[in-house]
Amino acid sequence: MSTPSQNAVVISYAAVADQGGTRASQNTSPAPRRISDIGTSRGRAKQVLRVRAAGFPRRAIASFLDLTLVTVATAAVAVAAAFVLGVRLPSAKELGPDFLMAGLLDRNPMVAGAFGLLFGMSALYQIYLGGILGQTLGKRLMKIRVLSSKGTAPGPVVASVRFITMAISLAPAGLGFLWCIFDRERRALHDHLSGTYVVLEE
Repeated sequence: MSTPSQNAVVISYAAVADQGGTRASQNTSPAPRRISDIGTSRGRAKQVLRVRAAGFPRRAIASFLDLTLVTVATAAVAVAAAFVLGVRLPSAKELGPDFLMAGLLDRNPMVAGAFGLLFGMSALYQIYLGGILGQTLGKRLMKIRVLSSKGTAPGPVVASVRFITMAISLAPAGLGFLWCIFDRERRALHDHLSGTYVVLEE
């Protein structure tokens, strides 16, 4: 099975759910379940990209790695900015959920700026790496990638929609992310809303 190409022209797209990480041969029965089928002109042959959908454990680890990288980068930039501006940094004992919540309620510019920076860097990270390249660093380490329904990297527009709809997946206690555990295509809520798929690189 070849690795999906970001430049591949795929007319129809098929996948099977990841079952414990085992690889299915091309002759495995039953045949892989078709995820989407894009119409073609008369007389034009269909090209089918067959991939394996990434399961929840891989996706969760990749998301944790991405969040850690973005958080560390944000903290480094925030600390550097505080030194340049001469802003007092909180001590280790002061840091915590209460400090962050109090800072937001009091409209502390340092706390609000840190959250804004975190949001901005997360958006840039997800839209550029996840959208244009099809892989964030976490996904690359876990050997998974994001595809559009055409079998290519999502692109900046679809990646922007995907990033925004992640908030919807997070809102109800992360249930939108857990959706992929029960979904037959292993897609989370934001995958359905943005028309994307997360697949294994094989």
